[in-house]
Amino acid sequence: MLLSEDKYKEPSFVLLNEESGVEIRQYSSYVIAKTTIDLKEDQSDNNMFRTLASYISGKNKKKQTIPMTAPVTTFKDNDSYSMFFYMLDSDNITDLPDPIDPNIVFEKIDLGKCAVISFSWYINDRKIRKYKKQLENFLLDYGYTQTSPFMINQYNPPWTLPFLRRNEILVGIK
Repeated sequence: MLLSEDKYKEPSFVLLNEESGVEIRQYSSYVIAKTTIDLKEDQSDNNMFRTLASYISGKNKKKQTIPMTAPVTTFKDNDSYSMFFYMLDSDNITDLPDPIDPNIVFEKIDLGKCAVISFSWYINDRKIRKYKKQLENFLLDYGYTQTSPFMINQYNPPWTLPFLRRNEILVGIK
């Protein structure tokens, strides 16, 4: 029982290639629910997670619950820090109930082609720097151009044992 966990719906992708520990994936477009904070504020993933989790748990104008999906994605862009949940049961933003919290926005994103490194254990700044650097070197070595910020995907609930955790750093490429 200790090793079991719920299986959440995940965005699908086509694996195009795997080279030097990096997967090249092709993703489709997806509807996401996103919240963003200013980098100067407290960078608490827990606060952003609670905002989004409340929305899917029924804190919306229809009091409708929405299935949890994996991964939870975070990224930094200019002066902001964002987290998003995939709304995999919705093809259009208009399919979703309006949020009560004004900090939640919906977007349709097209990840397209991405370079991805997977790893286990907990995420920390040192690991992010390490895997981001590996991806930057991979892009240079193989002639890819970065088309998005580096994003962090976390797939597991907090009680998952560290060695069983599934994480990724990915970046859009062309």
